[in-house]
Amino acid sequence: MPPNTSVQAVPPDLRWIPVQGDSMWPSLRSGDHAGVEPLEGMPRPGDVLLARFDHALVLHRLRRWEPGAVALRGDNAAHEDPPLPASRVLGRVRRIRRGGVVLESGWDVGPRWLGRLRVAVKWRLAALLGRRGGR
Repeated sequence: MPPNTSVQAVPPDLRWIPVQGDSMWPSLRSGDHAGVEPLEGMPRPGDVLLARFDHALVLHRLRRWEPGAVALRGDNAAHEDPPLPASRVLGRVRRIRRGGVVLESGWDVGPRWLGRLRVAVKWRLAALLGRRGGR
């Protein structure tokens, strides 16, 4: 078995969070499960974090970590999320389970213009068809 598919090294405090939506596509895809570990040390800009917003749990990329507030943003979002207290950050994504395979590396491709284009086309098509979708 290739090293990136090993499940033997999975720590006991890892939590699998289902991924819905396309705000982090292609790094995180709807149907994936994100392996989230508790934060150890200060996260770095670019880390994908799990945070609790008032309306949902969100997996987004860290932009800035400042005293009193954290700035997150989905890879395909036009703007940052509203500032969030650091206490609402629950963990860091370390691996992805996709199609029964655990990816420990190579899954995080970062923001891509193709992802933003894909989301814009999807929303435009939904508007033309008279449908509303959730982000």
